[in-house]
Amino acid sequence: MRTQLVVTHYRCNQRCSYCTARRAEDDLGWIQAAAVRRRVDEALGAGAEELVFTGGEPTQRGDLPSLVAYARDRGARAVALETNGTLLDVDRAAALRDAGLARAVVNLAGWGDSLDAVTSDPGGFARTLAGIAALLAVGLRVELRAVVVRSTAGGLAELPARVRARWPEGGPAMLWLAVPDRSPEAGELLAPSEAAAAVQAVDAAARRAGLPVALAPEAALTPCSFPSPIRVGHLFSLTRGGGARDGRMHLAVCAGCAVRESCPGFSREALARFGEPAGLLPVTEERTRRRLALAAPVDQQVEREFVQRSLTTAPGTGRMVTEALVRVYFHCNQACSFCFVSTHLPPAGDARVRAAIVAEAQAGHRVTLTGGEPTLHPRLVDFVALARSHDVAGVGVALQTNAVRLDDGALVDALVAAGMSLVQVSLHAAHADLSDAITQAPGTFARTLAGLDHLARHADAVTLVINYVIVRRNVRELGDFVALVAARWPRALVNVSFAALSTDVVPDDGDVMPRYGDVMPALEAALEATLARGLKVTGFASMCGVPLCLVSERHRPGEGDLGVIPEGWDAGEFVRGEACGGCRLRDRCYGVRRRYAARYGTGELRSLP
Repeated sequence: MRTQLVVTHYRCNQRCSYCTARRAEDDLGWIQAAAVRRRVDEALGAGAEELVFTGGEPTQRGDLPSLVAYARDRGARAVALETNGTLLDVDRAAALRDAGLARAVVNLAGWGDSLDAVTSDPGGFARTLAGIAALLAVGLRVELRAVVVRSTAGGLAELPARVRARWPEGGPAMLWLAVPDRSPEAGELLAPSEAAAAVQAVDAAARRAGLPVALAPEAALTPCSFPSPIRVGHLFSLTRGGGARDGRMHLAVCAGCAVRESCPGFSREALARFGEPAGLLPVTEERTRRRLALAAPVDQQVEREFVQRSLTTAPGTGRMVTEALVRVYFHCNQACSFCFVSTHLPPAGDARVRAAIVAEAQAGHRVTLTGGEPTLHPRLVDFVALARSHDVAGVGVALQTNAVRLDDGALVDALVAAGMSLVQVSLHAAHADLSDAITQAPGTFARTLAGLDHLARHADAVTLVINYVIVRRNVRELGDFVALVAARWPRALVNVSFAALSTDVVPDDGDVMPRYGDVMPALEAALEATLARGLKVTGFASMCGVPLCLVSERHRPGEGDLGVIPEGWDAGEFVRGEACGGCRLRDRCYGVRRRYAARYGTGELRSLP
């Protein structure tokens, strides 16, 4: 979600030693409500989805709730507030909540008198705590923000424990650490190595206290500022395309870095003041790159990926079903490069998994337990049984897996007994050498085949779908794959998927997202083989499928097997070409992903009369 700041004014009731925003006076025309609303419209018009009201101190404005409501009415998906919290009470917090505020980021760069010394506001610390309590009391999400400068760095490591002691449950959700490269008092600024050491001390304390920590997006630190970037990957939110930012630059060492496109580089101000840091090493490991490729802090990223909904066609019926993908476990025992899941995230926790299963099943959605690799969770059988017991719509319970651990026949029997009715198994090659290379997990091909054998024994009770994700290097194996499925699991459905650069964790390494035109001849030949061998093929109508116009009429699903896709269901991920305008299947086909269109265009698409 793209976020943009909207400044309400620059006056503030505190005078923080490091602040470069505060002004004694404001331009009266610039701070009028109409002017702020224009800035809201400009931000939304430029593509912002979340707006963050900031200042100065925004809560000095009596019309702040009306500005929040205006932003929501104009289409902002979320509205947040940056504040010192000193002017908030329960009534004001409730007014902001009712206007549509989603979260508040409260500045808290110390504890007790030390904070008042930094802010030059005697009693401000106590009022900030009261403001935080008011925000929490009305049910708003509260995040903290601490600026790492010389006057705060020494005491920040005690902050996480203090916060958790004050609010053992239901308190602030996370702590942002901001590292500035400018200050009215130059002596407040820390060299990158000093700032990195302070950040690591806070992070270690936060781990002990159970308070999630992340670096603020504007923080003047890079992953290579730290001795071990992989150990601080959770602090960064580097997104593809973020490598260009005003005031930042890349050095010669950045040329070989795996996060060059997403890391904005080094602060020009810091380089001018402290010089080029010594001993920098570029990020080269894929594991580290994936850890750094979060689009949000860890807890927010878990929230984004934990439950995701899609439309799917129920096998054998053609009925469109809302599928709720519940990620019971993010880690995986394979490492497919095209995987779009942040497999380094921590589990959401059993209580949240159970609550999500019940809520989605009772809403009439088909619960699909997935990951990462869900069979790594020791209570997977219990989760299947829970989903089955709440399946009010009778749409069944599904599992997405690589089937490596299903080489244990007893586990398969237990899952079937618990109510698993459909299982989709990932298998991306017909031979061990290529499969193990794609999954980067030697020896797992044989285990997946054994798991499929165990599942096939339950063909009367469980629909077996074998998912083949097409990348550049496995296209030639499509024919052998079809032959393998037909010979060994003839009652299985073959699901065809197309790898895409759908999230920033997927590397743009040339293997993922080949051109459709380069794949279709081999795919059409494989589809002919499925017909000859009596296999059924699915997947063309999904977000991971192939545009329907590129599939020959002989193999394209019939219109009765294609549900109408609700407008906006794809959240803007897909685009259509000029040829799509008059296509008879326009409302049943997603088109192509934006990044595919950006690379290859939409000229391959054609209109079906």
